[in-house]
Amino acid sequence: MRSPTVPALFTVVALLVAACSTAPSAAPAATIAPTEASAPTQAPPPTEAPTPTVAPTEAPAAETPAPTEAPAPTEAPAAQVVVYQINANGSEASFTLNEELLGVPTVVVGTTPKVAGTITVDWSNPSNSKISKLEIDATDFKTDNERRNGAIHRFILQTSQYPKIEFEPTAIEGLPASVKPGDVLNFKVTGNLKIRDITNPVTFDVTANPNENEISGEAKTVVNRNDYQLSIPSVPIVANVTEAVTLTLKFVATRQ
Repeated sequence: MRSPTVPALFTVVALLVAACSTAPSAAPAATIAPTEASAPTQAPPPTEAPTPTVAPTEAPAAETPAPTEAPAPTEAPAAQVVVYQINANGSEASFTLNEELLGVPTVVVGTTPKVAGTITVDWSNPSNSKISKLEIDATDFKTDNERRNGAIHRFILQTSQYPKIEFEPTAIEGLPASVKPGDVLNFKVTGNLKIRDITNPVTFDVTANPNENEISGEAKTVVNRNDYQLSIPSVPIVANVTEAVTLTLKFVATRQ
């Protein structure tokens, strides 16, 4: 009776061992399946969808520079209102009249480079341009004759008492609506001309050639000596001195 039970025990043990050895190995197979099932998590392609946001950011960056380049005309303001100083290098004030010297018709010209004043040009609106008071050093006037020079300074202009001739502009007429460097301008300047202690209104005809760094030109008018009580000393060798006197200002003014 004992011999049959022993094999039966071994059989039971063998079955238990077989059950224990196969059951755990089968279970992990089921757990592996879920990990492989999570493979769909590679679906992050949706995270690449935000790439369209790159297009909006790049589009404005490419287009915005255009408006910033539009203000290129801002170079004009740099030269809109410019002050030019009249200088002695190339400038000259002069008077011209006719006389008979020892019976010979003679053209008398007196000149001086000593002219002071400024010209302010508004390049954006030329009508706003201005000319300061101009001063001419009368003590420096010279002609081609020393005796005549002495008579001009001592008796005619009396430069020891009135050393300067002054012109105070009051109006500028004929300037164009627009002007650019290199244009030749023709206009009139009206103002008060003071010689000695007498002041009268006069109008100069002006031709000017302005550019960014320099203005050159000429202003001219005619006055009568009697209007300023400029009497010519009576001397035997001089006769028929004209009443009309031409005043000319050749000017060169440089940018300040």
